[in-house]
Amino acid sequence: MGVTDTQSYSHVIRNVFFDAVSADPFFASYTCRKNKMLVARPEYLPYLSVYVIDETMLPDGDGNAGEVRFIHALRIGFSVLAANNDQDALEAQLDAAYWRIMNRLWPDEYIMNLLDTMNPNTGQQNPDNTRVESIERGVRRYVWGNAAFNNETPVGEVQYDITCRHRTYWSPIIPDDLLTIDLKTGIKPGDTQDEMDQRQQLHATYQFDPSSFRAKRDFKQRSKGNGR
Repeated sequence: MGVTDTQSYSHVIRNVFFDAVSADPFFASYTCRKNKMLVARPEYLPYLSVYVIDETMLPDGDGNAGEVRFIHALRIGFSVLAANNDQDALEAQLDAAYWRIMNRLWPDEYIMNLLDTMNPNTGQQNPDNTRVESIERGVRRYVWGNAAFNNETPVGEVQYDITCRHRTYWSPIIPDDLLTIDLKTGIKPGDTQDEMDQRQQLHATYQFDPSSFRAKRDFKQRSKGNGR
C-alpha cells in the first residue's frame, strides 16, 4: 500500500514542494508550515508556508465517453513573511525568497519528471512516483504592513500562487470475474425437447484460471494512478 491509497495526488504534490523548499539552505532560519498562517507573531518570522488554495477538475477528453478521467488544475500557494526596519531590504529579502522557490522547484529534473521521479543520487522519489504534468500559471503579489505589530516594524509578505496540472483515471472496479461459461448449441426458441433431441447437441463448460487475469487486474488498478 502506498501513500496515494489514502491521500490525494494533490496532497502529495503539495508535500513534495514543501519538503523540497523547506529543506533548502536558504530557508534554514525560517519557520516552515504546510498551511497559511492567519496571525503573524514575531517569534515565527521569517515564515514560509506552502498550502493548497483550491483544485479544479475537468474531464480528460469527452466527459460522457469511457471511464471517469480528470485533468486536475491544482493551485498551490507559497507565502513568505518577514520583518525588517529597512523597507527596501525587506522587499529584497522577499524577492530573494520568491526567486529561490522558483529556482529550487522548476529546474529540478526529478520532481518535475514526467516519467520517473526517482533521484539516483539520493534514492528518493515523489511518493508513488506522483508526477506533475505542467505548471500552467503563476501569480506573485506583495502584502505590506500588519496590525499585530502596530506598524512599529515594517512587515511584508510575498504570495506566490501557482497552478499545476496532473491527471487521474478512475476505471470501474468489477469484482466478479468471468470464471465459467456454459454453452449448449442446437436450441431454438420454442423448441420442444423432442425437436432438440433430433439434432446433434453440444454441451460444453469452459473454466478459466483466475491467475491468468492477474496482470489485467493489476493494470486496471494502476490505471487509477497519476500522470499519463
